[in-house]
Amino acid sequence: MIQVAPISFAEAERLSLIFDAEHREQWQKTSLILEALDLQPDMVIADVGAGTGYFSSLFSERLPHGRVHALDTEPNMLSHMASRFAREGRGNISLSQSRHDDPCLPPGLDWVFLANVYRFIQARETFLANLYRQIDAGTQVMFVDFKGERARVSPQQARDEVTAAGFRVEKMDMHSCPDHYILQFRKREAQPSA
Repeated sequence: MIQVAPISFAEAERLSLIFDAEHREQWQKTSLILEALDLQPDMVIADVGAGTGYFSSLFSERLPHGRVHALDTEPNMLSHMASRFAREGRGNISLSQSRHDDPCLPPGLDWVFLANVYRFIQARETFLANLYRQIDAGTQVMFVDFKGERARVSPQQARDEVTAAGFRVEKMDMHSCPDHYILQFRKREAQPSA
């Protein structure tokens, strides 16, 4: 049996062979995720933990009058994405560095998107508190991550943590993607004062 050496998040070119593979639609059902986002041409989305830029590139195509903010903690990933988006002619994508406990979001977002990221966040309570502070009441958030045996954070645990941080879950889809759940949420609406 051939043993494959673990890949570091600093190895953008090697990760691109996995993240940007043609068969990603099969194992993640990208088309269903994009459908769930229901992006309109002028929307603004933040792709947190954008990695090699797979989803950011797809978002860019769907937002000809909008903006994509691709954020990642890893400088090598940001460098990889800068080259990729220049090569692809994606002028509506901005790159910036996030932190492990802080998404570092710009203002004015319609969506915040994290795919295959939440399970790697160690300080999730701090991360979610920062996320809550940085978005508006109208901003929608979507987490896409592994369910089942490959889940480091179970879907129920993710849902519980999001709720405890003050968000309202709007949709929890456990069935559309073969190995992933889709969790959609936003800030709870302010309670009227008595």
